[in-house]
Amino acid sequence: MFAKKLWIINSSMRERILKSIKIFLGLNNAKDPWQIAAGRYFVEKSEGGFTFDEYRDFVVSKYKVSGGHLSQFFEETIQSPSGRKFSRTADHISKTWIPPIELVSTIIDYDELVEARKNARQAFILSLIAIVISALSLIVSICKN
Repeated sequence: MFAKKLWIINSSMRERILKSIKIFLGLNNAKDPWQIAAGRYFVEKSEGGFTFDEYRDFVVSKYKVSGGHLSQFFEETIQSPSGRKFSRTADHISKTWIPPIELVSTIIDYDELVEARKNARQAFILSLIAIVISALSLIVSICKN
């Protein structure tokens, strides 16, 4: 009875634990946060440049984000990135922007982190398999004697 009540009371905790396990094992289908997707868009368009309207259309086509958030993110990452005294300006002829090198580095770091987490999950699963095999071989060797 107590265990059943405990199970019901901690349902939110149970859901969080299950969600964490799914994330750890890579079973969730969550897409990147919109900020990462926008940063990746900036990096991919860095050769030819991009306009604010192109950026807004890209993000709005994939995510539900308010215009205020889009403007703030654009201002903080493109126009006035941290560590700069003065605002950056768009190219005067084409009116396009290119991303600062810090943003390129951030996107590369994020991709490497995702890859490292994926590799850690695979290593964890392989180690569990190795433990199970060694336990089974121990049981078999004990039963033979």
